[in-house]
Amino acid sequence: MSSTLEDICELLESYNGRDKVVRLACYVFKLYGCIKDEKAWQAAGSRLSNARLMLRLFDDVPMIRHTYNYGLGRHEPTRVAAILGVLANMVDQAFLPVEKVCWLNDVGVLKLSPQTAYTFDTISTGLWAASLYISLIQTIRSIHQLSWSRDCLKKSSENGDTDARRKLDVRLALQFVTAGKQCLDIAHAVSCLPSGWLWGEKLGATTVAAIATTSSIIGIAMYFARKRLLR
Repeated sequence: MSSTLEDICELLESYNGRDKVVRLACYVFKLYGCIKDEKAWQAAGSRLSNARLMLRLFDDVPMIRHTYNYGLGRHEPTRVAAILGVLANMVDQAFLPVEKVCWLNDVGVLKLSPQTAYTFDTISTGLWAASLYISLIQTIRSIHQLSWSRDCLKKSSENGDTDARRKLDVRLALQFVTAGKQCLDIAHAVSCLPSGWLWGEKLGATTVAAIATTSSIIGIAMYFARKRLLR
């Protein structure tokens, strides 16, 4: 069996990997539906989006374990990195129960007033956007640190360790691509906020679907790039 097929199977066998594939399918369906004005395709994309939500309903316990193991980030090299890590965990931990409340209201288990439901939806989207902003800041810091490490490696020796420099260059390039993907995700998340919040509701459905599709493609490409380039 080819290594490519093995990588694809490994991608689909993991929770995060399969989520990437479902996300891509979800937004490809929505994008095609928006371009062709086909409601059935848009509905199929929404069904796939709901499938992802169903799986996230059970993420609380793994997230609690991750937050507990991370603690106050004392293992981080700097205080800023620790603060960002703790903030990211707090935001992600808060997002999960809020999303559950929104889902329970959507299916009719909870009977929230329209205003309360609107507030919870806004909080959910705001937490999603905040998590992405924190991740982008962490990525930018990582880019700065990798650039500093590469410069130090170059100065330490004229010849230097070629393999180490190559790996640093690859990691740096991947981090730049990651930052670009996160910017797309932020554009997507903020567009889902109510009107009056930055560019909330100012992007059309086709534009949002195109942004999310591009981000999904980059996410899967990054998965394979990391496996091949960082071996």
